[in-house]
Amino acid sequence: MTTQVEIKSSSAIEPAPEAIDQQIIEARRIAAWERDHAQIRDFFSDPMKYISAFWQEYKPIVYILGAILFTLFALNVVFGIIGFVTSLPIISGLLELVGIGYTVWFVNRYLLKAETRQQLSQKVEELKQDVIGAAKPVTDEFKNAIDPDQTLS
Repeated sequence: MTTQVEIKSSSAIEPAPEAIDQQIIEARRIAAWERDHAQIRDFFSDPMKYISAFWQEYKPIVYILGAILFTLFALNVVFGIIGFVTSLPIISGLLELVGIGYTVWFVNRYLLKAETRQQLSQKVEELKQDVIGAAKPVTDEFKNAIDPDQTLS
């Protein structure tokens, strides 16, 4: 009879595997809650520390998003103004007339004769060089720095 009592008492001491799993889950929940609670308490005790860290880390992204939003806003305003101006009956026709007149002048000035087309091509190349930058010819010194064996041949 004593052996039976010992078996019953040992089975009463060991919890079921489901109960152990529940205890582990509950312990993890409590640990996660305490960790999150500590982070929240730390954030509200000194929010400027977190804001400055966020700003330092994401400053370029914030600038890019701000520029995109500003550009979209500016385009919306510009298109609104253009839409308003073109909805006016007299202004719309006048702007079309000015556009047609400038197109006729441009074709007459630059596209009808070969020498004026050459002038236009030169102006476009000058403008391209001003924007992109002048391409310097590769000097022998630069070639030698890149491939020193080339000087021997």
